Amino acid sequence: MTALLIAAVLDTNLRAKTFWRMGVLLPYIVTPVAIAIIFSVMFADRYGIVNTALGNIGIDPIGWHSQVIPSHIAIATMVNFRWTGYNALIFLAAMQAIPRDYYEAAMIDGAGRIRRFFSITIPQLRPTVIFVVVTSTIGGLQIFDEPRLYDQFGTGGADGQWRTLTMYIYNLGWGELNFGRAAAVAWLLFIIIIFFGAINLVITRSISSSGSRIGK
Repeated sequence: MTALLIAAVLDTNLRAKTFWRMGVLLPYIVTPVAIAIIFSVMFADRYGIVNTALGNIGIDPIGWHSQVIPSHIAIATMVNFRWTGYNALIFLAAMQAIPRDYYEAAMIDGAGRIRRFFSITIPQLRPTVIFVVVTSTIGGLQIFDEPRLYDQFGTGGADGQWRTLTMYIYNLGWGELNFGRAAAVAWLLFIIIIFFGAINLVITRSISSSGSRIGK
């Protein structure tokens, strides 16, 4: 949703369009190692920037590495930071392919910007939304660099609270040298990816179809 809103803003008559479009892509260009190191310091348990900011407003420090939900929030933040701009440019390219005649006709009928966005833009982005949702889900199931480098040990936390499937496969194969079991888990991951991809495809098609009917 954030990527879609950013794309909608970039599709307007902004000054220095090229600058802003390049700017949203910068986090994607930065290597995952650098992002993981920066965010691990920001979300440090005692001296991190986030806990310092929370302390200034009277909130006790949060164990971003020791607690389950905070660690998931921190890792999700760095993943979204890296991929939101990339998805926004995909949406932007799809928005620019929409015929402008639709918007001109809607403006003549008195439709406002928000109405045009929900009645024209989103229904026309149906294939792109399906593509982004499916690829993002598959990418989420394959996350490795960010949780691996979130702490200095790379084991997914003391209790494995942020250990992903890809980290588990890596630890089985290269940590325990159990390549047979690692291969079996990799096949299970493949089946899970196919399953969630099919679910996302059905749901997004249903939502897009409902949006098209509402727009009409």
